[in-house]
Amino acid sequence: MAYYNKRNRRASTRKPSVKGKRPSHVSVYVRNDEYPERAIKRFLKKCKKEKVIEQYREYEYFEKPSIKRHRAKIRKKNLLRKEKLERESK
Repeated sequence: MAYYNKRNRRASTRKPSVKGKRPSHVSVYVRNDEYPERAIKRFLKKCKKEKVIEQYREYEYFEKPSIKRHRAKIRKKNLLRKEKLERESK
């Protein structure tokens, strides 16, 4: 993808700058000598890391604050249990 400079009309390979800590979009650029399937795989990994799909599902329907707190409590409990098992196995 080439971006054109208005002054000298030369194509540059500059990537668009993103403002803010967490951008609302995920972008992947195909590298030289790279198969498109691999770029798609990297894109899906980035989506999982940024939790794009989870956020979409979260905002799809209204969730009561009490249910949000309940889910957070369960998540925290599971995390603590997992850490405890890792410490005991060492």
